[in-house]
Amino acid sequence: MKYRRFHDWPTSKAEASAIQDEMAGQVELHGNIDYPKLIAAVDTSYGSDGEIVFAAAVVTSFPQIEIVEQTYHFDSVNFPYYPGLFYFREGPVIIEALAKITSDPELLIVHGHGLAHPRLCGMACHIGIVFDKPTIGCARKLLAGRHPPVGSAKGNCQPIVIRTKEVGIVYCSKDNVKPIIISPAYKCNLAQAKNIIVECLRGFRLPEPLRLAHLYANKYRRHMERSNVGKA
Repeated sequence: MKYRRFHDWPTSKAEASAIQDEMAGQVELHGNIDYPKLIAAVDTSYGSDGEIVFAAAVVTSFPQIEIVEQTYHFDSVNFPYYPGLFYFREGPVIIEALAKITSDPELLIVHGHGLAHPRLCGMACHIGIVFDKPTIGCARKLLAGRHPPVGSAKGNCQPIVIRTKEVGIVYCSKDNVKPIIISPAYKCNLAQAKNIIVECLRGFRLPEPLRLAHLYANKYRRHMERSNVGKA
C-alpha cells in the first residue's frame, strides 16, 4: 500500500505535539465504508528488552474474516513513551508493515485510539491520514473522555464524550470481560465504526482481524528473537 509522508519524525515531545495538533486538523470522518471486501488490521509486540518493536499486518476478507495476506516489519524504538503520543513511538514500524501489503484493503483497523484521544487525533487517525484509507481505532483501555457505566453483558455499550463531543463508544464484546474502546479515526463515522467492529467479532474480546494481527505480531517477535535477528 502506498502512503503519504506529511512530516519528518520528531525528536522531542514538543515537536511531536505540534505535529499531532496539525494532523488533527486533517481528520475527516465522512466516507462510504458500509461493506468493505478486505480489511487490514495491524498490531505490535515489543522485544524482551523493550528496544525493538515488531509489527504484523493481517488482511482478511469481510465479513468472512479469512486471511488473505500477512506482512511484517521490525525496527528499534527511537522515540520515548509519552501518553497520547504513541504514534511517534510505534508509527514508523506500523507504517512499514502496512506498506508491504500488496492487496488493496478498503478499511484499516488499528490497535489504538482514533478520536477518543486528548487531542482528538490518536494513533489510528495518523495511520488513516497517512494511507488515506477509512480507519477505525480499537483499544483495550480508555485514554481520554468519560462515559456512563457499562454492564457486563455482551452488546452493552455507552458513548465516550470529550468536551460534549461524542468521540467513540465503550462496547462489551464478550460476557463478563472488560469492554473495548471503539472510535472512528478517518473517513469513517461512529456508527460505521461500531457496526464493522461488531461484525468482526468471533467470540473473543478483540475483533478477529485485530486479534489475528496481535497473535502474528507476537509469533513474529518470537521467531525473530529465536533467530537473533530482532535482538538489539
